Amino acid sequence: MAEILKSIVVFAYAAGSVVCHQLPERSFHWGQWQFPVCSRCTGLYLSAAVGLAAWAAVRKGRGRPIHIPPRLAVAILVAAALPTLVSVASAALGVWDATNAGRALLAIPLGATAGVLTAAVAAKDLR
Repeated sequence: MAEILKSIVVFAYAAGSVVCHQLPERSFHWGQWQFPVCSRCTGLYLSAAVGLAAWAAVRKGRGRPIHIPPRLAVAILVAAALPTLVSVASAALGVWDATNAGRALLAIPLGATAGVLTAAVAAKDLR
């Protein structure tokens, strides 16, 4: 059992390293264990999963397709990306650097929107 758990952890960190810098000071920790992605990525991925599930639930409850015009989808995605962009740019310019919790929170709009739009594409509501 321990070997299986170790294999899962090694895989999670290897997969995280492909998409994230994994800097310890920019990552959440659970006790002594560092998350496999930074706080911003954690906010993105968790909120994307919530957005995807929310779209699926709303669509199922509605019982019929929800058409999203592509231009509207792009406009919403750009607007949702603004908090993350401001956070990244302000940190890069040395103006303001959010805490780990702040980075995660500022990534939620982008992640949730990406999750919703991914679900909409998969459901053929957005083409």
